[in-house]
Amino acid sequence: MQRESLDLTQVLANAVDNFLSVTGGQLVAALTVIGIANGILSQSLLVEILEDAIVSARETLDTSDPGVQANIDALEQTIESVGLTVDVSVPVLLIGLIGLAVVVEAVRIVAVRAFASGELDGVSTESATRRLPIATVYGFIAVIVTWIAIVVLSALTFFLLFVPVLFVYLGLLFVRQEIAIADAGLIEAISNSWQLTKGNRWDLLLLVVVLFVVAIVIQLLTTQVAGIVGLVLSALLGSTEAIFGAALVTEAYVQLRADTGPEEQPSI
Repeated sequence: MQRESLDLTQVLANAVDNFLSVTGGQLVAALTVIGIANGILSQSLLVEILEDAIVSARETLDTSDPGVQANIDALEQTIESVGLTVDVSVPVLLIGLIGLAVVVEAVRIVAVRAFASGELDGVSTESATRRLPIATVYGFIAVIVTWIAIVVLSALTFFLLFVPVLFVYLGLLFVRQEIAIADAGLIEAISNSWQLTKGNRWDLLLLVVVLFVVAIVIQLLTTQVAGIVGLVLSALLGSTEAIFGAALVTEAYVQLRADTGPEEQPSI
């Protein structure tokens, strides 16, 4: 069946409705809490690294050298400017950050399912529990694979203005949706996403531009506020970006899947 072009206006309108729903609010709240925890652990890791650097500098460098002492003072000032931290070892911090990253992926999986199912009055038990552990693992691995592919392609094709990188990114845009909604495995999700985006990459590029603009605006807002307020604001706006992005991409996925015919649609 010939697939029609995306109705971008409808995709955007539905995504906004989904994002502004009770479900969207629940998901933003969940990611905000996780984001605050992630921020505290990240700040703690930075402090641990800087403190180790200061100790190493004092043991191996000549602190009577004004330049060396100035650098040490700058590191100490940076430590003092850092907000909330926890006093735990670097390995524990790293494990905690990885664990939070997995939890974030689980929330994203739930968000995709809820938006695809039209759950606007709150996340259902079905969306929150159905094969969630395995879907989260697949989704987490998919994020890593996509990131590695983009980094490698960026290094190899920078002279082509990153056109191949963008092409691959768009082709993998629906991997999480395939995993979350269609219960696809990792390889199957990559293949299905690639097939689904064929012939629609220009439309999808416009959606990505929208997400890029949102990300830039949020980045500009969060860099203006420091301290605890800045940490909370960064977590809140970052969560807003993530959930709106999930709503937008999922809406595009649902529309394209509907155009492929009933026999090819995933169960939602």
